[in-house]
Amino acid sequence: MHSDANEPSGAERAGSPDRAGRLRFQVLGPVRAWRGDRPLPLGPPQQRAVLAMLLLHAGRPVSVPQLVDALWDERPPPRAVGTVRTYVSRLRGLLEPERAPRQHAQLLVSSGGGYALRLPGEALDAAGFEERLVRARRLRRAGDTAGAYEQLRGALALPEGTALAGLPGPYAQRQRDRLTELCVTAQEELFDWGLELGGRTGPPGDSIAGLRAFAAEHPLRERTQGLLMRALHRAGRRAEALGVYAATRRTLDAELGTGPGAELRAVYGELRERERAESYERAGPGTGPGTGHGAGRGTGRVSGPTPNVPHIAPPSPVPAQLPPDIADFTGRREAVAHLASALRGAAGGRAPVVATLSGLGGVGKTALALHVAHSVRTCFPDGQLYVDLQGTGRAPADSGAVLTHFLRALGVAGSAVPDGLEQKSALYRSLIADRRVLVLLDNARDSAQVRPLLPGAPGCAVLVTGRARTLALPGAGRVDVEVMDEAEALGLFGAIVGAERTAAEPAAARELVAVCGGLPLAVRIAAARLASRPGWALADLVARLSERRRLDELRVGDLGVEATFRVGYEALGPGLAHAFRALALGSLPTFCRAAAAALLDATDDAAEAAVEALVDAGLLEAHGEDRYRYHDLVGLFARRLGERHESPAEREAAQRRCFDHVRATFLTAARLIRPHGIPPDPLRRPDRPDRSGRALADADAARKWLHAAHPRLYAAVERVLDTAPGLLDPTVDLLTAWSYALRTTARHRELEPLIRRAVDSARRHGDDRAAARARRLLRSPRSGTGTYGTGTYGTGTYGRAVRALPESLRRVPEPLLSAKDAHELALVLAARGRERTGPPRRSAVPRRQAQRRCRRAQHPCREALTWARRACGERGGGGRAWAVRDRVVPGPGESDRGPPRAAPGASGAGTAPRGRGGERRRATGPPRGARRGTLRCKEP
Repeated sequence: MHSDANEPSGAERAGSPDRAGRLRFQVLGPVRAWRGDRPLPLGPPQQRAVLAMLLLHAGRPVSVPQLVDALWDERPPPRAVGTVRTYVSRLRGLLEPERAPRQHAQLLVSSGGGYALRLPGEALDAAGFEERLVRARRLRRAGDTAGAYEQLRGALALPEGTALAGLPGPYAQRQRDRLTELCVTAQEELFDWGLELGGRTGPPGDSIAGLRAFAAEHPLRERTQGLLMRALHRAGRRAEALGVYAATRRTLDAELGTGPGAELRAVYGELRERERAESYERAGPGTGPGTGHGAGRGTGRVSGPTPNVPHIAPPSPVPAQLPPDIADFTGRREAVAHLASALRGAAGGRAPVVATLSGLGGVGKTALALHVAHSVRTCFPDGQLYVDLQGTGRAPADSGAVLTHFLRALGVAGSAVPDGLEQKSALYRSLIADRRVLVLLDNARDSAQVRPLLPGAPGCAVLVTGRARTLALPGAGRVDVEVMDEAEALGLFGAIVGAERTAAEPAAARELVAVCGGLPLAVRIAAARLASRPGWALADLVARLSERRRLDELRVGDLGVEATFRVGYEALGPGLAHAFRALALGSLPTFCRAAAAALLDATDDAAEAAVEALVDAGLLEAHGEDRYRYHDLVGLFARRLGERHESPAEREAAQRRCFDHVRATFLTAARLIRPHGIPPDPLRRPDRPDRSGRALADADAARKWLHAAHPRLYAAVERVLDTAPGLLDPTVDLLTAWSYALRTTARHRELEPLIRRAVDSARRHGDDRAAARARRLLRSPRSGTGTYGTGTYGTGTYGRAVRALPESLRRVPEPLLSAKDAHELALVLAARGRERTGPPRRSAVPRRQAQRRCRRAQHPCREALTWARRACGERGGGGRAWAVRDRVVPGPGESDRGPPRAAPGASGAGTAPRGRGGERRRATGPPRGARRGTLRCKEP
């Protein structure tokens, strides 16, 4: 047990001890806990940090990733999740020691993939502190300053030093800053209300001593220094009051390089004016500032300034809050010209000019907005206001707090700032109604956050940046900030690295900006790394930016591409976060709504809602009608998250659904182009047979889709062949359908390298069925002879087929697949001719084998084709072959999977079918008009 747990808490000193043995917690100071009057041992600092985060979320769930980030930020240890769960388990045992081992926890419960601590509000000192602050300010607004003072004094009795003292992690630091600011502001208000209650007599000496000590602790807080000046002046210590102003001015200049703000200058002016007024009172009637303005003589009342006594008032401030321009800003000429022209036209318009810049994180929205703002700042002589709205973070800036910041910058004293959001917004618009002010609202979350901050009168202009594409502001012009093209990216790269170094390796420079995807943040980071390492060649960094390491390498100092993307990702809800990860698993450069539905295993409408929400969040890009895509680096980030959050089985299932969808679309296209063709059978049945792929209107739409899909799918299949051996079956099925769909086009030969990679991958992983199916796609002796493949043309084709096909017959046990190989071999042998192949029986053996295997596979159409092929090489077999063909080959509109239909008059395998009018057709070969060796029947 830690020694500090033996000290009494602020709650006990405030007179609220817990006599019933209930739990009480303290975070306003070192983190402590009590059960009744007994302190609890809370364990090491990190365990206390977990408890503090759960306490400060006030019963709301906290996910495990949030807890990990709270403790370790972006560099968690390897077993961070397990460590967090250990801390939670220990805390559960500490908070509920009587709970049975298998009994569900009642206080620290599991919720939504994380944990929540369910406690009454009065159990935490911070909750009581903030509640008293609210009550005190409500009493103050109602005019009960004395009651407000007592409530505030009770609240300030609770803190016991620095909040969350000694706790590690970024979350603890943020909360420490927040709670400290609350306490300091409350202390300032207590001094202010005490001065008001003291009237002109001022506070007693001990209060001045306390205020002086507080001001010494916070030398840069101008409100505190102003309160000390007023207290000293009311106590008759005027020289000391003016000395505080002089000392504060020197401190601000030394520490911040700036002078006192509007509020402190107003206090100084007020005190100097009182000094002059009192000096006139002492000089007697007729000499005061009220002479000649109807002031009562000899009363000592001051009615206002006179011509012979200048009125000392604080000057009207001109805020200049823009951060510095980007020194190496390059490119964006059209966007800069468009925005600058719009902003310069603000003076002549009938309403404020508003422009929104939206785009992906790291695309350079803030840099563009700052550059434009600086280029037009002379057009706004009454000032420039700036704020980071932190819209992508977990705690976006409050619009009311931003308005307070703006009002103070425009010269409004802190005590004169209204309380309500509407009142603040109205005062803000009134102050700038007759001014020409430029307002830059950076990193906005949504329209609701921005609307109260918009000016109401013409002459002003507003620039708003944000990732969300749903910033719908009245009269706003919109600029979508895209990634840089190669020339712009090279210009930015050269501006940082140096033109000579870039020109020395032009190819490496182009490749480097290409792997950065033209994203300015990524280009800037890569260039900064090279600038800090003059001994590196550009090619050295290119080599380091492999796909697996790219996100890790694109980091320098506190800048990181992955960290920028993570901010937007963490703002998503659980469902959208899963969709963001899953949609990247297809590895498709672009995808449609139906493909998204397959990847998410959802309906088309649900998938469309998800992808549109991701587009609105700036994490996905709309790319034409019903097409979406990831930026290359965002796609890498999404796949990395998928590997961390989805199991291998889940990832494989999503990819399989995607390939099944694409395969079904290929077959749909093929049916529209060749309605009487027989599509190839798959190695495996789809997981969702009800999905029919993308809808295509007609044969022209099918051809357009085939043309557009070819380059998109090539890279995706390459990636899957390299990384997912478990997906060989759906990949080979996809290649089979793809080859079948392209068999009559010039592009079908382009598939050959991809098919060879599939064969090699299948052999490496011992998948004979997939290897055999893929090999068949490379073996067509001529276009359209029973294969769906790219074909092999030229001298020696038949010889290679004769050597390769028997290998398939030996190695593949699957009946239908080997049957296809057998009747393929039969056709090849027949085509070579008797002079080269020997006696007919050499081809008859595999042909008979094909017929038996087709029968075992219950595929009557292929059995008929095999009989017909036997007729090519066996005397006397033609009649039987054509009879079988007539019985089992489907007619127009019939399925080749349906039952055989009997041919009228067919009495046996050796009986030739009758022709029109009852006459018998020739039973010794194909129909009249057919060339020798050519079968005029449906081919698979």
